Amino acid sequence: MILAEICLAKAHVMGSLTRSRRLQQLICTQTRNKSRNATAANVKVLTADDFSVLLGDEQRQRCLDLLRKLPPFSRPKMLLHNRNEKSSASVLIALCQERDTNEISLLYTRRSRHLRSHSLQISFPGGKRDETDESYVDCALRETEEEIGLPRERIQIWGEASPIILPRTAAIVPVVGVVPDFHVSELKLNLDEVEEAFSIPINTLISPAVARHTQFRSGYSNPVFVVDELRIWGVTGYLTYFFLRCLLSNAMPQTLKTNIKYIRPYKLPPKLPHHHVEARE
Repeated sequence: MILAEICLAKAHVMGSLTRSRRLQQLICTQTRNKSRNATAANVKVLTADDFSVLLGDEQRQRCLDLLRKLPPFSRPKMLLHNRNEKSSASVLIALCQERDTNEISLLYTRRSRHLRSHSLQISFPGGKRDETDESYVDCALRETEEEIGLPRERIQIWGEASPIILPRTAAIVPVVGVVPDFHVSELKLNLDEVEEAFSIPINTLISPAVARHTQFRSGYSNPVFVVDELRIWGVTGYLTYFFLRCLLSNAMPQTLKTNIKYIRPYKLPPKLPHHHVEARE
């Protein structure tokens, strides 16, 4: 059993409160990963020295270079285009230097239950680019501040990656930044958009105990990270997987070495014709 220190930012909506009063104080809790399959011997633990190297100038540039050279996603022929793919969005991948532990974590949110699409799913802070946004970096910073109240002045921007084009969603530009001396209690959630916010240590995300995958009908599999009751999948799982591969390129854990596979969809045999036989009297 491994200890996964995850700061969960909980905020509950009181039924009598108006929409203007729905910013609640955050509650920071810690949970343990109780997976019986987790063994400390199989976990590559990043040390304080590793964290210093990861946040250095050389590794920052290497990570951005790799993110900008990611191979395009091969679209399955059976997936038709839709209107969502005509828009563009930006997300913030925040490397948080935890105040209490000095570990590096990634910052996530859970979308509000009141949203029409992807409600209660885990995502990075971010959203669609507005006409007022000067750049994708500006978009990511604006959306982050609107959703979780993290001021843009707290984020040290590394840079932006190339647009990632995936089926049935907007083109996404990941923006990478560092939040020094971070504690989840400084966040102020906008509950119209976000149900909760939390940070997950990189050491937890690279553990074999949390590695999963989802097999889609189109034939593609997608990486999934399951940490206690948290399930990071879909676009967010895809972004998390490739970002960690780029960040940890010098010493990539075994859990990140598996490429996303294409498996030919299984075709059911044609149904046999139904022969109706009338009963004789």
